[in-house]
Amino acid sequence: MEKRLLIQQVNMNGRIGTLIIEKGRVAKFDSSEVAPGLEDSVWNARGMLLLPAFRDAHVHLDKAFPPDRWISRTPVSSILDQFQLEKELLASCKNRRKELAVRTLEAMLAAGTVEARVHVDIDPDIGLSHLELMLQLKEDFASRMAIELVAFPQQGLLRSQSTPYIREALRMGADLVGGVDPAGVDRHVELSLHTMFELAAEFDKRIDLHLHDPGHLGVYTIEKMLEYSAEAGMKGKVTVSHAYGLGEVDTGLVAELGSRMAGEEMDLATSVPIDTAMPPVPLLAKQGVKVSLATDHTGLDAWTPYGHPDILRRGRLLAEKQVWNDDLRMASVFQWMSNGSLELKAGDTADFVLVHALNAPHALAALPRRQLVCKAGLPVAGALWQGKSNDNAWNNIPERSESPDEYDSLFGDYR
Repeated sequence: MEKRLLIQQVNMNGRIGTLIIEKGRVAKFDSSEVAPGLEDSVWNARGMLLLPAFRDAHVHLDKAFPPDRWISRTPVSSILDQFQLEKELLASCKNRRKELAVRTLEAMLAAGTVEARVHVDIDPDIGLSHLELMLQLKEDFASRMAIELVAFPQQGLLRSQSTPYIREALRMGADLVGGVDPAGVDRHVELSLHTMFELAAEFDKRIDLHLHDPGHLGVYTIEKMLEYSAEAGMKGKVTVSHAYGLGEVDTGLVAELGSRMAGEEMDLATSVPIDTAMPPVPLLAKQGVKVSLATDHTGLDAWTPYGHPDILRRGRLLAEKQVWNDDLRMASVFQWMSNGSLELKAGDTADFVLVHALNAPHALAALPRRQLVCKAGLPVAGALWQGKSNDNAWNNIPERSESPDEYDSLFGDYR
C-alpha cells in the first residue's frame, strides 16, 4: 500500500472524520474509523476545524516599514504626492528590504496564506532591483507558498516612462503586467491601456491594473478594459484591483457592468478599504464576477498604519462592513479568500488550515490562532509547526499547543 497521511478527528465543515492524503492531494474524507497501514503517518487533530488555505489576491512586499521604529506619515493632497512621499519614506528602509519582505511572508504563512499575488514596484529610479529580490524570494518560498509577481509601475506606466523596464521585467520572469490609473496618473486612458495589453500580448502574460480613479471615470476605464480584453482575446486573463469607483455610482450601472465583466471573465480584487468607497461585492458576485480578497498592506507603510498580514481578518472586516451576522453569509466570505469550498474533495490539493473553532462562521468571528497551515499535505507554518516541511514533519508535531487560544475552553473533549 502506498504511504498515506491520515489526519484523524478533524472537523470538516461540521463532520468529524479522517482526512486521507496521498501525494499531496486529498484521497478521501472518511467519517468512519480508518485503520492505518504500517507505512502511514497518523496525526490526531482532536476536533480542530479544517479551513481551506487562503489566497491573498493583492499584496506589496516591498513597501513595509520596520516594526521596531515609528516612521511618521504626513497628509497629502493627491495620489501623486503620495507616490513621492512613499519614495522618500522608503529610502530609509532600503537596506532592510529583504529582511522586511521575509518577515511579511512568514507572517502571511502563519496566518494561513499559501498563495499570493505580489505587486512589485518598477520605475526608472529603482530599476529592476525590487523584482530581482522578489524573484529570489519566490524561489526560496516555493515549497511553502505559491507566489505570482506583477510588474507594477507604481509611478505610472506612461508618466514615469517605465515601459522598457516593464518589458525587461517580463523577460526576467514577472508573471503579470501591472498598471495604475490610466486616467488619473497616466493622463491617457487609451494609450495606457493599449501599452499594457500590447506588453501582455508580446509576452503572453496576464494583466492586473490598480484602479483608484473615482466614480464614472473608474467605470469608463473598466469599460475600455473590457473592450481591449475582447479585442486582444484575453478573456479570463485580466484583473482590476481596488476599483473604488464601483462603490460610488448607481447600483444599476454596477450590475450592468458586472454582467459584462463576468462575460469577459474579468476578476476583481478588493482589500475592503476603510478610508474610501469599495465595490459592492455581493452585487458583483451575484452578477457572476470572480471576487478575491486582499490585504494590500501588511503593516505600517506609507499608505496606512492599519495594514495586517491576516487575510482572515480582512474577511471579517468585509462581513462587518456588510453587517453579516447570520451563519450563511458569514460562511460565504471564505469563497473570496480561498480557491475552494469549505470541504476538500477527493483530488483537491491538500492546502488547508487547522484552527480551534466550532465552524467557519465562528472562525471568522473569533480569528483563532492558526495551529497548522499545510500546503500539498505538508505543514509549512502555524503555532504547532516545528520548522520542517517534509514527509517526516508530521511525526514531530504535537497534538496540542502550549499556548492555548482565547476560545479553547469551548472545545471540551476534542482537545
